[in-house]
Amino acid sequence: MKKLSKKGIAGIVIGIIVVIAIIVIAIIMTMRIDSEEARSIALSQAGGGEVQSEEVSSEGLWNEYSYVIINGDKWYEIEIGGFGGIGEIKSGTGQVPID
Repeated sequence: MKKLSKKGIAGIVIGIIVVIAIIVIAIIMTMRIDSEEARSIALSQAGGGEVQSEEVSSEGLWNEYSYVIINGDKWYEIEIGGFGGIGEIKSGTGQVPID
């Protein structure tokens, strides 16, 4: 059986790392949500209503979404993560506070 050189082993290790990186990126790209999905999740959390403002911020390979929604006399500030998780929800009545 032929013995591998240090360069051969290093090449194999680098190849494995590249394959793993490609797989991870592919998984991230298929699991992340777009702005329409994020908007739908935010509206669902607020029980419907009207989107007053929305903001998208880039975080590496995915985006994070922030919405201000008015539903009746109640307002909601909702943050949705790049994979659809709820980051934070604030709510109240009256005027929406300005951060």
